Amino acid sequence: MKKIVYQFASDEVEAALLILNKAISHHRLWFDNLHTSIVCGQPFSEDILHDAAHKHCDFGKWYYGDVCESVRSISEFSAIEPVHAYMHSHARDLAIIASQNKKISVDDYHSFLKNQRHLIDLLTKLRDTLTEHEHCFDAVTGAVNRKSISLLLEQNFENVKRYNQVYSIAMLDIDHFKKINDQYGHIAGDRVLKYICEFYRDTLRKSDCLGRYGGEEFLLILPETSQDVALELMNNARTNMLKKKIIIGETPIDVTVSVGVSEVRPEDKNAWQAVERADEALYQAKASGRDRVKKYV
Repeated sequence: MKKIVYQFASDEVEAALLILNKAISHHRLWFDNLHTSIVCGQPFSEDILHDAAHKHCDFGKWYYGDVCESVRSISEFSAIEPVHAYMHSHARDLAIIASQNKKISVDDYHSFLKNQRHLIDLLTKLRDTLTEHEHCFDAVTGAVNRKSISLLLEQNFENVKRYNQVYSIAMLDIDHFKKINDQYGHIAGDRVLKYICEFYRDTLRKSDCLGRYGGEEFLLILPETSQDVALELMNNARTNMLKKKIIIGETPIDVTVSVGVSEVRPEDKNAWQAVERADEALYQAKASGRDRVKKYV
């Protein structure tokens, strides 16, 4: 059964990209220092001679540290470990040979160069993959953007057809959002949008995905979830939101949402039919007083 992982967050991607760009620059500088020491007979630095140098360089400290599972799940991430460790180990061997005034064989040095290029290639590929993910996020909220949520909808719909999986769609709209913008300004409105995304990211399951659909509307994908279970999940989240307030300036304000829920059906021609049903249920929720969840019937 095919699983789709959603748990990338924009801040995680930005942090990983920052580290990777530094790592690529660091390793190129590190290589230059190693090469200079070998050719010019200069003393080798500790970051070359250390027995566990691969864990003590800037990249290694990040790699073996607190890296989020979504980044660890990328294939290039796991492929880097043996290449990176071997490069540092091989560099140490070359440094020891050079420091003993012995000659490094051509084959041994070429092998090292090949491994160094391989590492830079893997780091670059990982950076490129993360850059692609970075473009999947909405700039204001950090939620998945409309283009990406649409692709995830289609992927899940394929699972419904191929594996007979169940999943539901929820359309969410912030109640009286125009009034918030008019009363507190658009910067405050952006804070409310971001607050909603952070609240649902913290509240929902790791398998669920929230995307900004447009304006103050959000679309949620709830894998392996029936319509009734989705209704319960969304109601629980809505109730929990009522217990919280967001501070605008020094003023606490209540933020409520209306939600429409629909289950994707095996007979659907595409995922957008379920989105249309969820949108219709959302309309019913707003028409009946807002601050409530309705399922499509």
